[in-house]
Amino acid sequence: MDWLVEHSEDADIDDPIPEHVGGALGTATSPSTAEAGDSEEKEGDVIQDGEQTPQSLVCQDCGMLLRNSDAAQRHAMRTEHVNFAESTTAIKPLTEEEKQAKLVELKERLAEKRAAKAIADKEDQKMSEKIRRKAGQDLTEVKAKLEEKEMKKLVEAKKREKEEDRLAKAAIKARIEADKAERARKKQEATAGHQQAAAAQAAANVAEAAAKAGPAKVYTETRLQIRQPEGQQPIVQVFQASDKLSAVYDFVRTHRQGEFKLMTTFPRKVLDGENLEKSLTELQLVPSGALAVTTN
Repeated sequence: MDWLVEHSEDADIDDPIPEHVGGALGTATSPSTAEAGDSEEKEGDVIQDGEQTPQSLVCQDCGMLLRNSDAAQRHAMRTEHVNFAESTTAIKPLTEEEKQAKLVELKERLAEKRAAKAIADKEDQKMSEKIRRKAGQDLTEVKAKLEEKEMKKLVEAKKREKEEDRLAKAAIKARIEADKAERARKKQEATAGHQQAAAAQAAANVAEAAAKAGPAKVYTETRLQIRQPEGQQPIVQVFQASDKLSAVYDFVRTHRQGEFKLMTTFPRKVLDGENLEKSLTELQLVPSGALAVTTN
């Protein structure tokens, strides 16, 4: 207890005792330990009750009374205090009551320091918990963002799949329509072929009958049947045998619009170019004939 009272004003009195320091509180430290670490005042450096001298040294940084200059040097090495002076005041020994009061004060200081340390530790724990929770929240937000990103990818993939399906169906539908149009065209061509064959046969029959009837007759008129595409009714018109093919073109233009050409039904031959200036007789369309309108 005397040691605690005497050292109660030391700057490091409230510091925890290092684990490597041996001995109980108030017991003298072995010379080997003191010399090795210089963490304690050497025995005899600090003046005890009844040992004060008028020429003792005082540390002006902490107020500790030291026996001599060697003790002051060791104290300076331990505490890094540098201000010392000779003391001419003898230290009055403390009474038992004063010692008890000093001890109580020291205990209170130690208790206050422990309480402050407990509060600091509690604040550190709160801060650590806050950091941990914040890290957990950040992790949750990262997971939520990743899930949202994956959901967007799924939605976009569904949209692409739906669009690809729509385009595929449109392509199939277009192909079906094209096939249907191709079949209609072939059917129309087949029908036109049958009609042309029938007309040719009729013309042949007429020619054969004319040959059997006697000398060839000179015809001044001809009856032309002009077949139109798209299933329209054929046009029948009488022309002069001497009329040119261009006159037939002019007549057909009065019944339809757009570009077109005339062709024989059998054999199939397009009549244009230099044929426009030939007469219907020269084109063997007298006394009757069949022509077809083509827009190809």
